[in-house]
Amino acid sequence: MKINKRWFVIGLFIFIALDIATLAGAADNPLDYSKYSSWSFVTKNPQMAFDVFFVHPTTYGTTEFGLNAPIDNKDIIKETDDTVLSQASVFEEKCNIYAPRYRQMSIAALSMDEKKIAPYLAVAENDVLAAFKYYLKHYNKGRPYILAAHSQGSKIALCILKKHRDLMRDDQLVAAYLLGWTFTDEDLKQIKLPLAVKPEQLGALITWNTIGKGGKSPTLLPGANCVNPLTWTNTTKEQPASLNLGAVIELTDGTIAKIKHFTSARINEAGGLEIPAPSIENKLDMRMGKAIYHRYDYAFFYGNLVENVGVRCKVWADKKQ
Repeated sequence: MKINKRWFVIGLFIFIALDIATLAGAADNPLDYSKYSSWSFVTKNPQMAFDVFFVHPTTYGTTEFGLNAPIDNKDIIKETDDTVLSQASVFEEKCNIYAPRYRQMSIAALSMDEKKIAPYLAVAENDVLAAFKYYLKHYNKGRPYILAAHSQGSKIALCILKKHRDLMRDDQLVAAYLLGWTFTDEDLKQIKLPLAVKPEQLGALITWNTIGKGGKSPTLLPGANCVNPLTWTNTTKEQPASLNLGAVIELTDGTIAKIKHFTSARINEAGGLEIPAPSIENKLDMRMGKAIYHRYDYAFFYGNLVENVGVRCKVWADKKQ
């Protein structure tokens, strides 16, 4: 059958318009965060003096349900909860944990132009914004908190910080661990957060993107800042594996490897956290490409993160005494 090109184009235009209209409605109607089902994790009986508000990375790898994930798919829920458990656990020794679900973008959106993904990002962003507002009003109770995220979660945190910096009170924000995304000097200026270049520095941003030599991560963009978690500074000198307090890595066979002194690391010329190829690389999930260790930003430096969270929380507590 011969297709009438004019009507095909009109039909396509109507489809896109309807899709954008639907997305606009979704963005204006965020999830209801008074429901526990809208959260991956909530500390119901907080015992810690500090909180962490954690925004999970992309756990939706297809376009089966469109470019925004549904909130009630069992497979996505499991992947999200497993990811939150593995990453946000670096904070559990010092913090009550609050980690919302949200209608995240599919990983397929990474390859799209920023303008094209804007309506899909708006859905995810407005969900997280609503969750953060709910957390502040109903869960926080005035406690100091850490803002933490990874990958898409860090991108969303950046968007929210740019538009709603007034929500982040400096007298409550201990630090922002926003890994797996690019934060430029201009970004830091806009969000009014300095780069954390000392292990005990408060009210500052920590970020890095883990790659190997020659790795080209889609989250490592021009102008990226980087903190080396082996020293918690931004010196470009390579730091030895002896400073690595321990990696906690889920391997492709489902087992967990705990490896002390796992890797050395240096900040390279592109602002990436460059490491040598791990000896266990054949047991790692390398679906993002050769020398891209994005999914292991937390895992490779797990012990250092746990220790540093403790350092910053102690410094905060000592200053408030």
